Parts: sequence; structure tokens; C-alpha cells
Amino acid sequence: MTLIGAGDVINKVARKVGIPIASYLLIQSSVFFCIIIIITLLSTGINITLNDILYSLIGAIFSFAAFTLMLHSLTHGYASINYAIFRLSFIFSSAAAIIFLNESLRSTKILGIIIAIISILIFFHTPAIQTISKRAVILAAIAMALAACYQFILKLAALHNSSSPSFLLAMSIFFTSMVILYNIVSGKFSMPRKTFIYAPLNGLLMSFGTLALIIALSKGEVSITVPIIQLSFLITVTLSVVFLKENINIYNIIGIICAAVAIIVLGWVY
Repeated sequence: MTLIGAGDVINKVARKVGIPIASYLLIQSSVFFCIIIIITLLSTGINITLNDILYSLIGAIFSFAAFTLMLHSLTHGYASINYAIFRLSFIFSSAAAIIFLNESLRSTKILGIIIAIISILIFFHTPAIQTISKRAVILAAIAMALAACYQFILKLAALHNSSSPSFLLAMSIFFTSMVILYNIVSGKFSMPRKTFIYAPLNGLLMSFGTLALIIALSKGEVSITVPIIQLSFLITVTLSVVFLKENINIYNIIGIICAAVAIIVLGWVY
């Protein structure tokens, strides 16, 4: 949650300073790949199965689409609010896990998810949402739906993969290939100096954050693990206010408190 939340803020900074999305993705994904292959070689070694290839390909497609759309949405939107919208995805991925994977539906889990939803709805109610372009909100909402599919695929992969690092390596290969194709299609190869500052940093944060997510999914239920991780917008909001000078009001404060309570309740399930 912490690593991904910090990575989200880096994404907003990159958009704020005008780094081209295609170039940003190329450096970010390359660093991500390098870190994951090192982790894989030092831990379990490369052991990619047919299940890994199938799930990593599908996961990479949803991940690439969601991540790219979110970067576009950040061009004209607040990081704190856009990511609050994006993180609603856990509601759908949790529901899918309960319906299709027969995960338990305990009262504490229901309570935690409800509080988390309330916290995000409070962010929606903030007056600042009125200043955001409709296009940014729509893109964030589409990215949210794609992210929910990605999270569900990760859980399926966690149930069948040979090892978390090997699976993540396979997904990274597919993701990087899609980024290269995206660069070729876009025809934009401009790389400002700041690209080599923010993109590698995001790659570092997201590689360890995603690895932690996959390991967590292999050990716990989607309807508990994903909501906690998706509340990473707490980190995003805090860092956005401190470093990006985004405005914070009473709605944001109440939302943060509710989200913190949700994390405690969801953790209490164990």
C-alpha cells in the first residue's frame, strides 16, 4: 500500500512536469523489468510455466491499459481525487472473488469494505471535484474497471503460478513489449532529462509494491488483501498535499480517517 501510494504521486509529478507518457512508460517498465529479473534470479530462479504465460499475458494487457489511462487522466486532474476513483476497483475485484472463488463474506469484512467505500465517496463529495475536467474523471473510471480485472487475474495467477517472482517476470516481459509497441505507434521518442529521474523511481516503487501484492494474494483473500492495498490513496493524498500543494479540506480529512478505520477493520479479520 505504501509503495504503490508513493508511486502514484510520482506519476502525478511526471505528468505535472510534462514528461511524455510513452517515454515515461518505456523507462519505467525497463527499470521494473530489471529489478524483477534480479529478484527472480536471487530468490527462486526463473521457473515460468504455461499458466504463468497465460495469466501474465492477460494481466499485462489489463495492467498496461489501466496504467496508461490513469496517466492520461492525471494530465488534467488531481492525483488525490483521480486515484480515489481509481482505487474503487477493489469493490469489483472483491465482489468477483466472493462470487467466483467462494471467498468468505464475514461481517467484519463487509463492515471494512463499507467504511472504505464511504471514505472514497467522501472524496467524491469534495468541492474540488467540480474543477476537474469530465474527461479526466471518465478516464479514471475506465482505468478503475480495468484495474479490477487486473486484480482478479492476479488472484487467479496466485492460485496457479509456480512462483511469484517468475510470474511477475513473465508479466513484465509482456508489459514492456506493449510499451515498446506503444512508443512505436505514438512515434514520440522525446525524453526530457526528468524522465530519467521520475520513471526509474516509479519503476523501483512499483516493482517491489507489485511483488508484495502478488505474495499477499497467494497467502490471503482478494476481498481482504486488495481493499487494504487499494487504500494506498491515503499515501497519495498525504504526499500530494505536502509536495504537490494540492488543496485539502474537511472532506479529505474525514475521508482519510474513515479509510484508516477501514484498514484496521479489514486487518482485524485475521
